[in-house]
Order: sequence, then structure tokens, then C-alpha cells
Amino acid sequence: MSTTISTKRIEWIDALRGFTMLFVVYYHLEVCGLFIDSPAHGLNGFFRTFRMPLFFFISGFVAYKNNELWNLNNFKTKLIKKLRVQIVPMLFFGLLYSMTVHANDTNTTPLQSILIFFNQSEKLGYWFTEALLLMFIIYYTVSFLLRKKNLKIRQFVLVGISIGAYLLAFRSVTHYQHIQIANWLGLYNLLLYLQFFVFGNIVSCYRKKLFKILDSSLIRGAIIILLAGVYILYLSQEDVQSSYIHTGTTKILIEAISYLGILTTLNVFRHYSKFFSSETKIGSGLQYIGRRTLDIYLIHWFLIPVIPSLGTFFTENHLFILETTTVILISLLIIQFTLIISNIIRTSPFLAYWLLGVKREKK
Repeated sequence: MSTTISTKRIEWIDALRGFTMLFVVYYHLEVCGLFIDSPAHGLNGFFRTFRMPLFFFISGFVAYKNNELWNLNNFKTKLIKKLRVQIVPMLFFGLLYSMTVHANDTNTTPLQSILIFFNQSEKLGYWFTEALLLMFIIYYTVSFLLRKKNLKIRQFVLVGISIGAYLLAFRSVTHYQHIQIANWLGLYNLLLYLQFFVFGNIVSCYRKKLFKILDSSLIRGAIIILLAGVYILYLSQEDVQSSYIHTGTTKILIEAISYLGILTTLNVFRHYSKFFSSETKIGSGLQYIGRRTLDIYLIHWFLIPVIPSLGTFFTENHLFILETTTVILISLLIIQFTLIISNIIRTSPFLAYWLLGVKREKK
């Protein structure tokens, strides 16, 4: 079976990444701005179960390159680039956010907020870039060390590592919060989400055959029905409101929803790929967001408005459609302003290179 993968950007993948980024902002707006510490409110109750898994799936999907030459020079080049793209922007924007917004909101000194940033596994919201970096390090290292082995052996090792990581994640997040190095590295998030990065990588490798299977109307229908059934079962669990502290049963249900949610979303964007192409306004808009996800993730934290009165209004009146529409519109407005700030930063090639991971133009 051929696994040839084109280096050309796939439009529906960019649109899917943009869609996922929109709901990342949506989630943060609801949890941090409207319904403080209520992750299961409204549409968030559904999307939070597979939103971040989908993000890591896409990252793993686009990371795969057919016939990658895993020599020492390529390994070092890719590793150094990822360190620059993931760590430098996270530290700059994360520490700036700590010293300004977080310090002001919590009445702490800038130094205290900086210490909280480093000692907290969530990094005040900037954990994603750190977790993704660790995933790339694992992927690159396994690919380099086993470069002389068959591709399937490398994939088998990656799957084994991701399964081992997930089993370790069965220990509650509170267990890892008592381990300082685990907080510095955001270890729990790596353990929890590595599986989806590896899943995306393998799907990308064998996508022709897998997509042919997913094109079956019977398979697509079965996935949707299973997603609905498992989600209903998940809602019956007593600890459903918690973000992290779950029983073993709830954890397994969440993983099942994550995989089914990923496959369902993947099917939707593939099936309607023309609608999400650059020839449509929605498609081109989502693709633009999808190509600027790092910029948006880094900057949007500074722009989230705290409007608890609006959250109280929606809680008391149960206006699901109005709530969803309102939060999406505010999320799009936040994204619009982050892109304005991003474009201002990008006027300086030096800042764009170091703060947003933009490639330097070849002279």
C-alpha cells in the first residue's frame, strides 16, 4: 500500500484546525469569562470532551511526512526549531500575562505570578505549547533512534509509549501536582493527550486506506450513533462536572467520546471539503484562523472579557441557542483582535521569528 503524502497544505485540515481553535477560545471565554469554573456549561459540556484531543490529533496528523530522512542533522534541526517555536513564545507571552493580567486579577505581585506560572502544570493556560513540544520530542527521538527499523516498528513503539502514558494518567492529576518536576513539565497533560498525537500521526500515514473505510455510510452512521450513546452514558456519571478528577469509568468514557468525536468531526470536514475550501468565505476564514493557531493561542488570553452577569443571565434563562450564538460571536471578535495584534507583530521579521515562530524568508 502506498503511503505517499503530499507536502501541499490540505485545505479542509486547515479549516478543521481553525474550527478547533474557535472552540478553544469559546471554551476559555465561557470558563474564564462567563461561567467561572463551570466547564460543563452549555455547548462546552460536549465539546470539552474532545476539543483538545482533536487539536493534538491534527498536530500529529500534519507532523507525519512520508520518507522523512531521520539522520542526525535533520533530527537536530527539527528539534531546535520546535524548541524555538514552542518554548520562546510560551515564555514571553506566558510571563507577560503572569505579570500583568494574572497579577492584577489575583492581587499578587508580578514575581509571585511568575512563580505560579512555573510551578503550575497548567502554566496559567499556556500548557498546550509545552505539552505539544514534549510530544514532538518523543516523536522525533523515537523516529531518529529507530530510523533503521521498519516504519511499522516505529509506530508500534509510539503506540506503546502512548498507551503507557495513558495508564499513568489514571493516577489523578492531584497525584502529579505533588511532584514538582511534573508541574514544571506539565506532565499530566502529556500523559493524557499523547495518544491523540500518535493517533493523528498514524491516521495521516495510512489515510488513503482509512479514509476509504470512513467513506462507508454505514461506518459514518455507526460512529455518530456510538458518539451519541456514549455521551449520554457519560452524562449519567456523578463526576461529570469535574475537569480532571474522574473515576476510572468516566475516564474511559471520555476517551471513547474523544476518539468518536475526532472521527465524526473528521468525517464532516472531509465530506463537506468543498464548503470548507478557500473558494468559500467560511472556508477561507477558518483556514486563515487555522494557519494562525499559535498566534491566537498565545495572545487571546489577554483579551478574554470577564462578564459574570452575562453568564448568570444565560444560567437563569436557559437560552441555549442565544448563548451559543452570543459566545461564538464574542469568540470571533476576540480572534479578530488577536489577529490584528499578530499582524502588527509580524511587521517585524525579528519579532515574528522569535515570538510567533514564523519562518525567515530566504534571501
